[in-house]
Amino acid sequence: MAVGTARVCIGGVFMEMMNAPKAVVMDLDGTLLRSDGTVSRRTLAALARCREMGIITIIATARFWFRAQKLVSIIAPDYAVLADGTQIYQGEKLDIGFPMDRPQSDAIISELAAMPEGDFVVSTGKTLLCSKPGIDEPWRKTYDFTAGVGQPVYKIAAVFDTPEEANELAARNSCRIYSYRGENLYGFTSTSAGKYQAVCALAQQLGIMTQDIIAFGDDENDLDILKLCGTGVAMGNAVASVRAAADSVTAANDEDGVAAFLEQFVLK
Repeated sequence: MAVGTARVCIGGVFMEMMNAPKAVVMDLDGTLLRSDGTVSRRTLAALARCREMGIITIIATARFWFRAQKLVSIIAPDYAVLADGTQIYQGEKLDIGFPMDRPQSDAIISELAAMPEGDFVVSTGKTLLCSKPGIDEPWRKTYDFTAGVGQPVYKIAAVFDTPEEANELAARNSCRIYSYRGENLYGFTSTSAGKYQAVCALAQQLGIMTQDIIAFGDDENDLDILKLCGTGVAMGNAVASVRAAADSVTAANDEDGVAAFLEQFVLK
């Protein structure tokens, strides 16, 4: 499906469309950000021009609030979808949330806490509750999980030795699981949460259709937004499954692929 953009890729050929996009949604790592973790002036300028045209800018990332906060202040998106789609922020305000069911989160936390080397964190919004001792910060608290959490849990992230262990925990607790390239870290969320589900909820709130959204991504946790938004654009550095699922492939993140696509097909 590829509709709602200024130009759309059909069979490798870009065709003119009547309507410009209403919004653009972009992953951060490997997509909007360069490999050194920075965002280029070119990319910032392209996003600023989008906002000037009335196009809503949205970032969608697996990052928790504390790891996204500085980038949110630099990029200045209209909305930030964080923690694998479990939280939607407008500025610093949590606008929409998709917490796990209490019995589900309690069961997962109990399993992880019982593991000999249980190394996990629990997101309750802007705050991370951590199983391992460390220096407490406004966003980080070392926490004793034996008495439960007692507040909404949006995402749980844990280290596992093997993917099989992580997948078995997810299957036992009927939750969504995320893996991240090059890491032995796994994320667990409600099955009602996800980047696409968050984008859908936000689109409904804003009165726009997902067909009028361009989505950019590079990894498998971006597949839903690339497949189901109006136009899905894979980065040149994306994994093969993402490139295959996208309507178009732009330049790599280190070549400002998001800005390059927007400049060529939207910012005319």
